[in-house]
Amino acid sequence: MNGPKTQRPQQAGFSLIELIVVITIIGILATTVVVSVAGRTDSAKIAVAKKDIQAIDAACEMFNIDHGRYPDSLDELRNPPTGNDGTTKSYIKKMSKDPWTGEPYVYDLTDEGPWILSYGADKSEGGEDINKDIDNREEE
Repeated sequence: MNGPKTQRPQQAGFSLIELIVVITIIGILATTVVVSVAGRTDSAKIAVAKKDIQAIDAACEMFNIDHGRYPDSLDELRNPPTGNDGTTKSYIKKMSKDPWTGEPYVYDLTDEGPWILSYGADKSEGGEDINKDIDNREEE
């Protein structure tokens, strides 16, 4: 006996193929974003090092104006001797650190004045791109 056909209700949801396609698209987008952002970390560190070194160099120049000499060390910028006018003022509140090492920048007092240096990502002398040394004597 052929009775009335009962219709099965349409099932709500996604098919397996639809889910695979969506997951694949999300994966491609995520990979693209990660690849484009990953290289920016080193660029940011280079920019930070350049600005820090410029600020330290400017503080050394202010120290020189007030004391008639350059500081013997970076610490002397935070804890300077009493000036010619009898006052003591700090030239840097918080000492910046090399973004690659987490240590204070290299500081050397030469005949030409202070030399402030970061060795870059490879943490050794020389190099190119992200490994290039950054100092206050760079030609812009």
